[in-house]
Amino acid sequence: METNEIRTADEFIKELKKSFFFRSLTPQKDKEGSYYASLKFTSYINLMFTVQDLLKIALHTLENSDLENSSQIQDPAFHLTSVLEIALQLLPCCEAEGLDKLHKLYLEINKENDNG
Repeated sequence: METNEIRTADEFIKELKKSFFFRSLTPQKDKEGSYYASLKFTSYINLMFTVQDLLKIALHTLENSDLENSSQIQDPAFHLTSVLEIALQLLPCCEAEGLDKLHKLYLEINKENDNG
């Protein structure tokens, strides 16, 4: 039975290596246990505007309650959209699919252990 578990785990690992799972975090070469997530920008100006939007929406939140508009930040909804687009890029959807497969493998191994 132990050989079957190892074979099943090895097959799962091979499938993960061939797939697109676990691609959101990239290991840092110089720091063990540290990872980075990349964000995509079309240009340096797009990067600058996005950072500016992050700062503006943070300022707006600190300075105002509810949906009240601040005199310093024009069109806060525009800047919030930029922040939400970053959040979308950071969602690890491929990893979620991999976790589902890992959970299925866990259930299979558990079932084999209960039967044997």
